[in-house]
Amino acid sequence: MSDTKEVTYDWWSYAKIGGLILLIIIGLVAMFTPSKTPVSQSLSTMQAALQGGVVPQGPGAAADLPAWWILLFTGFAIGCYGTIVGIGGGPIILPLLVFFYGWENELLVATSLFIVFLNAGSGCLGYSMQKRIDYKGGIKFTLAAMPGALISSFTHHLINLTFFNVIFGIFLIFLAFYTIFSINNLDKSAEQEKVLLKEAKAGGFRRVRFMDNFGVKYDFYSNDKLGVAMNLLLGFFCGFLGIGGGVFQVPILIFLLRYPSHIATATSHFVTLLTCAIALMPHIFLGNVCYAEAIWMGVGVIVGAQVGARIAPKLNTKVTLYLFVVILIVLAIKLFLV
Repeated sequence: MSDTKEVTYDWWSYAKIGGLILLIIIGLVAMFTPSKTPVSQSLSTMQAALQGGVVPQGPGAAADLPAWWILLFTGFAIGCYGTIVGIGGGPIILPLLVFFYGWENELLVATSLFIVFLNAGSGCLGYSMQKRIDYKGGIKFTLAAMPGALISSFTHHLINLTFFNVIFGIFLIFLAFYTIFSINNLDKSAEQEKVLLKEAKAGGFRRVRFMDNFGVKYDFYSNDKLGVAMNLLLGFFCGFLGIGGGVFQVPILIFLLRYPSHIATATSHFVTLLTCAIALMPHIFLGNVCYAEAIWMGVGVIVGAQVGARIAPKLNTKVTLYLFVVILIVLAIKLFLV
């Protein structure tokens, strides 16, 4: 009889320690790096917002800044919705920043990534307590996305987005319809499950087995090689567009890697958190993040993400995916109108 004991890892403890270290590093760097938005302008913006007024913006601004409570409520709604569908809220945050401020592309993307980072961090905390994150897969996918996420931070001023927006918008519409037509295929027969299981074993897929905090047991196979390959490209687009990447991760995890829906949204949030942090670091050093303008929406997304993490387990899988389709269409329309 073998005396070998199975080694178990407390991924939740590792995640808490790693997340805390990451937040401290980003916070310290943010304190000692300059912002391209003048401090006097940021302070006057916050003061006017606190007084419930509007602030006339500089050249290129699309609209006046609403009162602080509007930004707070908007952030709360984005945080709640984004956490439920596992996207971090980037596809909604970036258009709102364009509407409110009209900054240069670097500032918009950097500040959006900062808010998405706060959203994903708060959402991950909730999902970690529920024990629904596949940390092994998430770390692999993040490492694959890391090079592209770093490179994206330095390329915004080099690329003309006009044609890219149209192509990307068409892709999102296609993805939305693909999701709609694929939802009914999630309910597989016993015979189909046997075929998929045979394919997974033959392909050497990683077996994922754990029980969440609600007593639900999960047992599935993940095609990690495909996930890594997809994230090699995904990292660049996540950082370049300032949306965090959940809008891509969710369909990849569910339809290609065959993750259960609730595990997919939780793991997507974890990957979004790490990818955002990687893409955000160069922006912080370059002074592209406008902290003062982002503070109220940032507070809102942190609170909203906690609420969303508690609502998500109560929703049916198909409801979550239909909510996801809505954001795909909204983002596509936004890209067509740019």
